[in-house]
Amino acid sequence: MIAKLQRLRAEVAFDRAALERRAQELAGLELGPSAEAAVCAQAAVALHHAYGSVESILLRVARQIDGDVPGGGEWHQELLHGMGLAVEGIRPAVLSRESVAALRELLSFRHFFRHAYAVELEADRLSVLRGRLQAALPRLLAELGELDRLLADVAARGNA
Repeated sequence: MIAKLQRLRAEVAFDRAALERRAQELAGLELGPSAEAAVCAQAAVALHHAYGSVESILLRVARQIDGDVPGGGEWHQELLHGMGLAVEGIRPAVLSRESVAALRELLSFRHFFRHAYAVELEADRLSVLRGRLQAALPRLLAELGELDRLLADVAARGNA
């Protein structure tokens, strides 16, 4: 049990670092009205990967802590919603309502990005999404830090 918790902590830290790298990458991009297609593509990929990093963390928590991953066509939405809920006797909410709302918008973009092959990326929309990620990032990182503290406490109690 302790080894699984420590591994989960390491995997969450890895995904968290990936999220931070994508956010830093996005911060350095010029997404003004005359942004080149290559810059828009780079921003879209970074937004896609930023959400993917968070979703990876949520999947790991669902598997290792909750013991279940949502299924079906709406599993991405259900996973996100579920991580905003406290599960009595299992875990507190991993994400706040504010983080769930911000991430829902990024999930929607990721879905669009994966399926809209013939649509041009709009720098203005990418800039808005980048801003939403940047605004949500401090709270999200704090919540992930809280998750790590919880996992560390449970592992320490298991060692005692």
